[in-house]
Amino acid sequence: MIGRQTRIGPLFIVLALALLLSPRVAAQQVAREELGVRITTVDATGFPTVRVRVLTTGPGSARVSDTSRLLLRENGVPIPEATTSGVAVGVDLVFVIDANVDFLLVDDGSGLTRRDKVAATIARFADGAMNDTGLDRISVIAPDAARLEPVFLVQDAAQPGELSAPVAAWDAAPPADQPLRATPLPAMLTAAIDHLAAQEGDGRFRAVLLYTDGARLDGQLDAPALAAAAQAAGVPIFAAVLGADASAEELANVGALTEPTNGQTLHMPTPEAADPLYELFAAQGTQIELSYRSALRQEGPQQVAVNLGNVRDAAEFELALAAPEVTLDAPPSLSRTGRAADTPLPLLQPATLPLTATVRWPDGRRSQLTEIAFLVDGVAQPQAAPPTADADGRIDLVWDISERDAGSYRLAVAVTDELGFQATSAPVDVEIVVDRPSPPTPTAAPTATPAPTAPERSSTALLWPLLLLALGGGALLWAARRARRPRPAPTAPPAPPPPPAPREGHVAVLEWADGTATPIELPGDHVTLGREAEAVDVVVDGPGVSRLHARIRRDDAGAYWLYDEGSAAGTFLNYEQLGLAPRPLQHGDVVQLGRVTLRFRLELAGWAGRAAPEPPNTEEWHADDADFTDRRG
Repeated sequence: MIGRQTRIGPLFIVLALALLLSPRVAAQQVAREELGVRITTVDATGFPTVRVRVLTTGPGSARVSDTSRLLLRENGVPIPEATTSGVAVGVDLVFVIDANVDFLLVDDGSGLTRRDKVAATIARFADGAMNDTGLDRISVIAPDAARLEPVFLVQDAAQPGELSAPVAAWDAAPPADQPLRATPLPAMLTAAIDHLAAQEGDGRFRAVLLYTDGARLDGQLDAPALAAAAQAAGVPIFAAVLGADASAEELANVGALTEPTNGQTLHMPTPEAADPLYELFAAQGTQIELSYRSALRQEGPQQVAVNLGNVRDAAEFELALAAPEVTLDAPPSLSRTGRAADTPLPLLQPATLPLTATVRWPDGRRSQLTEIAFLVDGVAQPQAAPPTADADGRIDLVWDISERDAGSYRLAVAVTDELGFQATSAPVDVEIVVDRPSPPTPTAAPTATPAPTAPERSSTALLWPLLLLALGGGALLWAARRARRPRPAPTAPPAPPPPPAPREGHVAVLEWADGTATPIELPGDHVTLGREAEAVDVVVDGPGVSRLHARIRRDDAGAYWLYDEGSAAGTFLNYEQLGLAPRPLQHGDVVQLGRVTLRFRLELAGWAGRAAPEPPNTEEWHADDADFTDRRG
């Protein structure tokens, strides 16, 4: 006996430990099976940003709210910095109505049949839990009138009215000549599972909700086989047990379908009793989205994996990387124009040229541009603000051409994206043409006469003192005679006559208006004025004076004329700007070259730069013309 007990003792201990441990092991195994994670979508169209959408299920297929347990990996490398958000995607549901022999009975004091309660509870789901943007797809299966085949009262309804109205109008009563028999429940559940299995690719939560009294399920269907089919399709089965009361046997019959598929069972004596299931479905209509910045730079198949506790799911996506493409739109030529023959480059118009470049991503994945350079003959050009690409890939650029002279220039745009890819547009050659008005045709200088010989110049020089003495005496006699004449009564001054031609013995002089410099005697009958000594006869250097600015010419009648030579700042006579035509000069006229002011004067020969008295006024000069001539003689 003792030896026997010794042999039996260890066996008893083993059996006892097995009994103690087996429930705990079984509970852990069930918990692992009830926890689920499934990658429904991998979106890499915005690469390097990758979005992974995940469907999670806990006990009873409820959505897992604690996202801290999710671990994301890319090609086996953990991604700890992934951000989490919720995305509404909708659900796929099939409601199966077990319209058995008790379906049309009133079993409580509400006055509602079980059929009425089913129609009311489906209306509650449509109005309160169904996605209001049409993301859900809801179907309803019921028996046909003869209770022989399943029929779809509603198939993939997306709007509340599409779901509730057909159910409310459904006549569950059989024809009068036929008895109310059991429903073809196995065929109805099989049709529901098959319908949802066909929608597996969209990654949405899918489930079957069975409205039944549960009392006859053990004799109507093969629960293990149906549960196995639902598990294979990844479709949990939920059940709402009808009737005022639900017995343990009825709940057990239904549990044979719901528990193996990770569904739930509840008692629905009233329409609102099924609301907890509807809330679960609505919550599963929003999936978890994990977003992260990928470090991948190689093309080909890639893998992402998500862990939820000890449960893991993985998915692959194809990555095709390509550099962006950029094109530049520019005119083949443009003209820069000026208003004057010597308009400087910065004043030519236009001074800027707007341009447009367009960026395209051949792989359809738009990457952020980190650098945009506008090149002219290979040299980057500054921009007023850093250029950017808009939603259509358009880049607005401005080319500063204020210092660009006539010639051909090669333009291009170079971009660099966040992946390090670089692209340069095909070069565009742009021809700039400079258009200034031609300067006035210069007047031919008179033919120079041979200079007199030295003796002749010497003898001529001896005549000047005598001539000056004669002119001085004549002027004194003319002044005395003029003083003896009676002065006429003052009358309105007549219109001034045209300017007389200068007399012999007078020379043309340009006097500085401010008197700060020595007056300039015009060296001939054809004199050019400007700022460059190589281009003109008389140098006038000052603000606004052009290289060749103006011209003073004496005609055959002895009158002086002022010409503008197409200067940039203009030539003015008595504060009026000259046009294309010349204007005659009179003694005392104000001449402006740019911002330099001169006065035109007629002086007696031999003035030698000294201040000379004003010549006689025009009126007196004409009145005594003959006498003046006599005195000169």
